[in-house]
Amino acid sequence: MNKKIIIFIFIIGLCFPFNFISAKSKTLQDEKNELAEMQSKASENNRLTASTSAQIDAKRNAIVSANNTIDANETKVEESKVKVAESEEEIKIKTEELKDVMAILQYSNINSDEIYLDYVFDSSSIPEMLERQAVIQQIAEYTQDELDSLEKLIKDNEALQTQLNSDNETLNNSITEYEAQVEELEAYIEKLASIGMDYDQQIEAKKKLIKKYEEAGCKDTDTIDSCYNNKYIISSTNFNRPLKSGRVTQAWGNNGHAGMDIGGNSPGTSIYSPAYGVVAATSYHSKCGGNIVYIYHYVNGRKYTSEFGHLRSINVSVGQQVTPYTIIGTVGGDSSTWYYDKCTTGTHLHYSIAYGYYLKDYYKWSTFKSNTKATGVYSITHIKNVKGTRFTSRY
Repeated sequence: MNKKIIIFIFIIGLCFPFNFISAKSKTLQDEKNELAEMQSKASENNRLTASTSAQIDAKRNAIVSANNTIDANETKVEESKVKVAESEEEIKIKTEELKDVMAILQYSNINSDEIYLDYVFDSSSIPEMLERQAVIQQIAEYTQDELDSLEKLIKDNEALQTQLNSDNETLNNSITEYEAQVEELEAYIEKLASIGMDYDQQIEAKKKLIKKYEEAGCKDTDTIDSCYNNKYIISSTNFNRPLKSGRVTQAWGNNGHAGMDIGGNSPGTSIYSPAYGVVAATSYHSKCGGNIVYIYHYVNGRKYTSEFGHLRSINVSVGQQVTPYTIIGTVGGDSSTWYYDKCTTGTHLHYSIAYGYYLKDYYKWSTFKSNTKATGVYSITHIKNVKGTRFTSRY
């Protein structure tokens, strides 16, 4: 080869090093610092979640209070209607009584001689008759007062009904607003809770990995690649398929799907590691994904993380070395797992391969999802990323 070309390639190599993995290998101390950062973020996330829960509880209490007030007001309205009806009936009786008394009084005013004669038959003396007339006048005045009082009661009750109906309308509008706010808050807390759950699972996995690094003799100043990965993650030349047979029921990237769903197997079918590697994390009874396994691989000079979701059982543990013949778990996703795995509707394996080491090179779930685009590359998975694709061997 021409010397000038060799020198040119050497200079280009110095200026633009061919590093497909990372510019700097993390040390054990870097891992510990990242764990502390994750814990800090999880703590803040949990605080926000608790705060949002408190807001939801407050709104729900307000709704209960408003509903109770409406029920009480409706009872008062019905009671006031009964009182109004009773008052109206009593007014009718009192009115008739008043008419009789007024007729007597009117008659006595028009023809006092006759009234005296009437009272003579019933009284022993004129003073007694006059006293009786005074009593009749008092009764008339009392009856008029009663009538005025009853009329006022009717007006008060009618005003009460109007006010109560207005209050109910206001409260119903408030309830509608409260319910809308509760829905919004519940959606927000669900989002926070899923993030928080991810953080909790990641923190637990990170702790287990750090423990494995320390058990392997890694010091805080050692790089993880030198003290662990290069020793325990055996290099592979390719990925095999994780199942002996199957059919793609959903391709990677379809509607944002960050993996490939493989059906066509019965629950309990064995799942294999697609290459040599080390188990990076396991997650049990996740709300979406069920039982999940993550494995680190080093294939053709590049780092990858494989993910296996909706497992019925997990047969490996964090830090365990695996080979292409290791059974890492069994196929699940069937109805027996639905009580904890909320986002599966049938038996299948959720399979994905992501660039880089998840929870080591990066830990954000959004980054992992983005890096799963490796799943859509046939030269990596050896499975066509097309719904309906079938395969009948692992090779």
